[in-house]
Amino acid sequence: MVARQRLRIGRTHAGKIVTIVIEDTHFRVLHGDEELALHARDPQARPIRITAYNRRST
Repeated sequence: MVARQRLRIGRTHAGKIVTIVIEDTHFRVLHGDEELALHARDPQARPIRITAYNRRST
């Protein structure tokens, strides 16, 4: 979830560490050099803070 928008990229990418590029009108979800998803951005919502969590160990 980025800027109160849920970005869905699919189960095949579960557990991957991704980079989210915030552009003027879109969010780009990248894994290395591969683009996983492109989502339209709500122009009213602004990213307030950046927080990343580690995967939970079982």
